Amino acid sequence: MELKPVLIAGDDGVPVRVREELASLGVSAVVISSSRETMAARSAIEAGATLVIGDPSVVDTWERAGCAEAGGVGLLGENDLFNLNGALLVGELNMNARVVVRMFSSDLAGGIEQLLGGRGTVLSETEVAAPALISAALSGNTGQRVTLAGHVLEVAAVDRNDPRLVVALCNADTPTAVLPARADLAEHVIGLVDPMAVVEGLRGALPATVAQFHLNREDPRERFQRRRPKLRARARASLALIPRRAFMLGGLILTVLAIATTVFALSDHLDPVDALYFSVTTMATVGYGDVNLLGAPNWLKLFDIGLMAVSAVLLASVLAFVTDLLVSSRIDRALGRFPRPKGDHVIVCGLGKAGARVIAGLHELDIPCIGVEQEPEAVGIAVARSLEIPVVFGDARTPGTLEELGIARARAVMAVTSDDLANIQCGLTARELNPDARVVMRIFDVRLAERLDRSVDLDLTRSVSALAAPAFTAALLGRPLAEPLPLSNVALRVLEAEVMPESPLAGRMIRDVNAGSELRILALDGRWRPRDDLMLQPGAMIAVVGTRRGCDTVVR
Repeated sequence: MELKPVLIAGDDGVPVRVREELASLGVSAVVISSSRETMAARSAIEAGATLVIGDPSVVDTWERAGCAEAGGVGLLGENDLFNLNGALLVGELNMNARVVVRMFSSDLAGGIEQLLGGRGTVLSETEVAAPALISAALSGNTGQRVTLAGHVLEVAAVDRNDPRLVVALCNADTPTAVLPARADLAEHVIGLVDPMAVVEGLRGALPATVAQFHLNREDPRERFQRRRPKLRARARASLALIPRRAFMLGGLILTVLAIATTVFALSDHLDPVDALYFSVTTMATVGYGDVNLLGAPNWLKLFDIGLMAVSAVLLASVLAFVTDLLVSSRIDRALGRFPRPKGDHVIVCGLGKAGARVIAGLHELDIPCIGVEQEPEAVGIAVARSLEIPVVFGDARTPGTLEELGIARARAVMAVTSDDLANIQCGLTARELNPDARVVMRIFDVRLAERLDRSVDLDLTRSVSALAAPAFTAALLGRPLAEPLPLSNVALRVLEAEVMPESPLAGRMIRDVNAGSELRILALDGRWRPRDDLMLQPGAMIAVVGTRRGCDTVVR
């Protein structure tokens, strides 16, 4: 069945990636751009795709693009109002086309979809891509979890013979070569594992039900020992919040009190208890009069006069410290200046749309973070203030700025500006200052990202537009969305779908499908890890992990 053309309106990288996704599926796309000099227009020209130059808010532009015959229309510009205006216009020109609207915030999704009569879908590329970016910063290529055919699987680096291994995604040292054949597996692989499948015990592998029982059991002594470090960590964290000058002032007060008590006690005029009592009342400027120095030697009276003067200064210092602490805290919060994390935090460089969603996601996970941005009007500044996340205005590419952000104690650095070169410079500087911190960079050019992964020790690169494009493409075609599984710069996907009669998989043996390099079948009609000699019949429900091309053969 021939698919109707899809219209894409937008100028930046998201329309580029969506057009490439559609082209890989054999769907023709018409790109609508405001100028021939935009990224989307240049990419369309290079690919030989149909390009229409015009204003998407004008009817003539859509008529020239063939809106009346389109099967789907994507309003994928950077401006939310621009996209909303175009979506409403398309809704009037074509009552049958699927409409996909790109918006930074999906808060208005329900209202906009209702305006479009249920034919519209609102997506935010930053909300789609942010979880993958955050996961990369916190756990690298591992740690991601997906649910497939009722099984919760986790990406982990394991031995190739690990009994928990469900499918090997790549060799540990070559993450860009995905779904290798069994004969090509290295000693260590990155794969999807089922943590509850087996537990290695003294008698060998245990069934899943027994494994869960043993995993849920816990020795009370182990629970107590595990709790103790947490209490120490909390106490240490609480002490870290107290300013150093508070300890200095408290130490000075205790020193003066100790000296005064000792002097009064050794003078033979007061016993030790009365000496301590008199010292405290004198320093607190209370002076009840029940204990006095009327009969004391003159030198002791002069010492007491000095103690009063010193106590007055100390009392004024305490009041000034407390007042400054309260007032400066309120002023800092009013101006958007919040306490900076002491360590084990994530530095987010660039608070544009992607950076704003990243800091919001880190905040939801209770991960301490700090942002750095050059533009005071960046959208992420307001988000950071609302979440009370500290922000430093500066250039993250300079060593001084990163040192000010505590790069030496940071757990990860995320360079997520819209400039590839700036992100690379930031990543290189961060790696030089802290070789142990994980560095994650946002790179638009996929080919450049793959070269960086192979040749430069910068941990991970991710593309927001590439991560979000599958969701936009699936919405435009009305197909089920394959859950992304980013691995280096090759976005694998997991999917549960029905084998359609026209699918290339219909009538093929599972062993033949798994022998390729693009698809692995993990479940068939509810049977987990089915035998290789079974045939895929039309109408069968399968659960797969595969590349974009491989998953496309399932839903095509």
